[in-house]
Amino acid sequence: MKSGPAKNKYRPYVVGAIGGVMAAAIVPLTGLIDFDASNGQWGITDWFFGTAAQQSITLRSASLGVPDLDDVAGIRRGAGHYELVCATCHGSPARAPEQFADDLVPPPPRLMEKMANWHPDARVFWTVKHGIKRSAMPAWPSQMRDDEVWDMVAFLNVMAAMPAAEYTDLAGLDRAGCASCHGENGEGNGAAPRLDIQSPEYLAAALHAFRQGTRESGTMIAAASRLTDEEIARLSAHFGRRVEVGVAASETLGAEIAARGLPDRDVAACDACHQAGRPEFPRLAGQDRDYLVTQLELFNEHGVERGGNLAEIMVRALRVLPQMEEGPLTHEEIEALANHYGR
Repeated sequence: MKSGPAKNKYRPYVVGAIGGVMAAAIVPLTGLIDFDASNGQWGITDWFFGTAAQQSITLRSASLGVPDLDDVAGIRRGAGHYELVCATCHGSPARAPEQFADDLVPPPPRLMEKMANWHPDARVFWTVKHGIKRSAMPAWPSQMRDDEVWDMVAFLNVMAAMPAAEYTDLAGLDRAGCASCHGENGEGNGAAPRLDIQSPEYLAAALHAFRQGTRESGTMIAAASRLTDEEIARLSAHFGRRVEVGVAASETLGAEIAARGLPDRDVAACDACHQAGRPEFPRLAGQDRDYLVTQLELFNEHGVERGGNLAEIMVRALRVLPQMEEGPLTHEEIEALANHYGR
């Protein structure tokens, strides 16, 4: 008997809620909300989206562990990528941001000032990797390459206190294009892989894969994305010098795997492809040791998804099969191979 009055009691609230939803849906359709960048952005809008972004990043990064960020080679790699794609908007120890960056709405933060009072941690990693919606901050081009993102975080950790001369050296500002990271003749710099030991055929195939986004590397995808076929051919011919680097004879675990593989686990001998003079395969002897570790770990963890035109062959050689929970090479074996081939 009392159900009718009870319903009438709550009816105004229900009607009000429905009306509010309808108004929220209709107002954007009227065009009354001003989205002109020339008029700036409301303070309340800045606060709302800024707070929402900060809280979202804090929540999603809370469980991330922070690795050692003191590796000099990682800082150098981070500096190179920062100069390539970040400095134009955020500035650097060597220069202020470009004028257009100040006209963006919202404007990108000047990281030389911001990072001086904020030590990078998992939140910065999450921001660099995933980007921020409703801003000009993009996601990292390769979501697989956490190692590259941590390199960037390592660089940001020291950037604010870095003299311009040191930044100029780390970012390769005194060198042009590919040479800024890989050396004038592709000899490497202790942070980026050597190119001079490779063939022009291999380098061209790698650059095409990076340009197409079919090989995973946020840094190289950014560097190669606008290269023309002619530029790829010219760069490959310049850096692909096929420099011979010998490997000392030894009886180490790395030498054993390189020469004979792991027959009991059906893992192929590395030398059969990589040291046989076949131009389509990358040479390993003389390559940067840490680079070799990273690439083998990527194949172990991601298999063919690591990308590249020879990824399927590498996966079969390593026996990284879908039904296996993890790759067949242990960390000890990867380190042994890197020590055998690398410099």
